[in-house]
Amino acid sequence: MTNRSLLRDALLLVALVVVAGLVSLLRGQDANWDLQNYHYYNPWAWWTGRIFDRDIAAAQLQTFHNPLFDLPFYAMVQWNWAPRVIAFALAIPTGVAAFFFAKLLPLLFDDLPPRERAIAVVCAFAIGMTSAMGVATLGTTMNEWPGVALVMAALWLVVRGALRTNAGAMPPGAVCLAGVLVGIATGGKLTAAMFAVALCVAILVRTPRGPKGVRGSFREAVLFGAGVVAGITLTLGPWALALWSHFESPLFPYFNDWFQSPWWDATPVFARRYGPHSVEGWLMFPFHLIGPGEGFVTEVPYRDARFPVAWTLAIVAGAAWLSTKFARRPHPLPPRAVSAAWRIIAVFVMLSFLIWTAQHSIYRYIVTLDLLCGAIIVMLLQRLLRPGYLAGAAIVAAVAIVSTTRFADWWHVKFERSWFNVSVPQVDRNALVLITSDAPVGYVLPFLPPDARHFGIVNSINDPARRNKLQETVRNAVRDHQGPMYQLTFPAGSGSLALHAYGLERIQASCTEIRTKMVASPIELCPLQREQLR
Repeated sequence: MTNRSLLRDALLLVALVVVAGLVSLLRGQDANWDLQNYHYYNPWAWWTGRIFDRDIAAAQLQTFHNPLFDLPFYAMVQWNWAPRVIAFALAIPTGVAAFFFAKLLPLLFDDLPPRERAIAVVCAFAIGMTSAMGVATLGTTMNEWPGVALVMAALWLVVRGALRTNAGAMPPGAVCLAGVLVGIATGGKLTAAMFAVALCVAILVRTPRGPKGVRGSFREAVLFGAGVVAGITLTLGPWALALWSHFESPLFPYFNDWFQSPWWDATPVFARRYGPHSVEGWLMFPFHLIGPGEGFVTEVPYRDARFPVAWTLAIVAGAAWLSTKFARRPHPLPPRAVSAAWRIIAVFVMLSFLIWTAQHSIYRYIVTLDLLCGAIIVMLLQRLLRPGYLAGAAIVAAVAIVSTTRFADWWHVKFERSWFNVSVPQVDRNALVLITSDAPVGYVLPFLPPDARHFGIVNSINDPARRNKLQETVRNAVRDHQGPMYQLTFPAGSGSLALHAYGLERIQASCTEIRTKMVASPIELCPLQREQLR
């Protein structure tokens, strides 16, 4: 790579990061539910060594999620960075993802004439980068975009390797590095595991069948898999080891029907609620993604035509291909290397989508596929139309899809001097704070006295009615605590029944409020006392 190419890439990367940062600032300060629940609490509790021992399930089920990707956000808040600076910094992974997407697209349209190629790349980029979930998660702590950036870089490495070798053996270093990148993404957020599986299979089937091709692809898939394991070990290893040492399960409380940890029930944490649950639902699922009601693939409304358009074009393209086969008409094919590149993308997208539908069906987990939908839509138009018509059709499609998109929104608030603006009333020393709500209140806990302990006694992972070691530990600690106790709850007055299960009651006249700039505010803080015999 020449110095001029390096400079051009550097300028492109900086420009895309700046644009992403500006969009983040225009959307306001992130205040999503997960941020209020655990994206600030978890790294604080981990960093201060209290997340498993001193506190118990304070951020509900999400207490046990790997806090690694949240450490930069926690550090920025701790260092008192201005909220606007933090919001800009949170958008950097989006700019990095956009950079690798912009590098990938020219490779995929390498067989087009220069003018059409430029228009195809611009239209595919515009469609991919403006999806409802992509823009919605930009500049947030949801940690979708760091994974997108890593996976997009891995795809670029693999596709570039396939093109440079004319679909021959790819450079081992590039394949292994791609695996490491996807492994890092997976270890940081386990929902990215579907991309590791999908890309491994895509590498395995990227060449036409034949003993030599199969052996070569198998070696590459093994090398990629080794890289994934290394990446996961790097980002998930310390956290999984901590979970194992504390709870006898490296993924606690997930998959406890397999690991049988006594700390939680020997059942799945939850069954998939979102997405299709019938054969017809599966077949029509891509069309339903255009703008379903809340609770189908997300908690908030949105509108996005990317998957329905891509699915429709794929069906039409499949029918056209079958007609040429039956009619025995010649069908123009792209060069061998470009075909191999698109085979990788197609297998990756289809398999990722299938795994995602079966495991999650939560739309924001597949922002990576939203990006690739832009490329797929333009490619299918290229295959369906006569030469010379692609430019106009791609522009029309891009304008129509982008202009009809309605971005999702998981809460934003105005920028002020500090990120949370927490005002905490007086709390006695050696306090035991019992959280009696499944509302997202974990973000206030770092602002309470450092000698306080925080127990979530009724939430998505814990409940007085459960019979496991986690609940037993909470019950024993409440029984034996000799200092002051408080109830922390939102909205005011919720969770009283949980207190009765521990023989506690509120001192109602002494209840106060913790006020913040977040959505879950004001939060009620009430002193507790042992119930008196009547």
